[in-house]
Amino acid sequence: MSGSTSADGLLTIRRETRGAAVVVHVAGEVDFSSLAHLQDELNTAVTVASPPAPVVLDLQEVGFFGWCGLTLLVNSDDRCTRNHTPLRVVAASGTVLQPLKLAGLDRVLPVYASVSEALAPSTSPA
Repeated sequence: MSGSTSADGLLTIRRETRGAAVVVHVAGEVDFSSLAHLQDELNTAVTVASPPAPVVLDLQEVGFFGWCGLTLLVNSDDRCTRNHTPLRVVAASGTVLQPLKLAGLDRVLPVYASVSEALAPSTSPA
């Protein structure tokens, strides 16, 4: 497991490998100042994951999710698709779910209520 904190100290990321899948746990604020840090961690996760295992982005401990985070999700999903590694998003709170729903991304990206659900084989999003 590896961990890092954004330069502004507002975002903490832990990355762990579970079998062939990679789980990226995010805590803090996803905004413009922390975006590059999260993008770097997701790029590494896509590289480390063994297709067709997923990259799971755990956003349960995110207290703020700015609109730039939506762009990050779309771009990361595109990269994962090209690498045959599905992106699965874990979001149980309105902090992340509300922007996803407003943008319609909850209908495009698989969103799960927990990491264990996202890692389960052949599970449908919540």
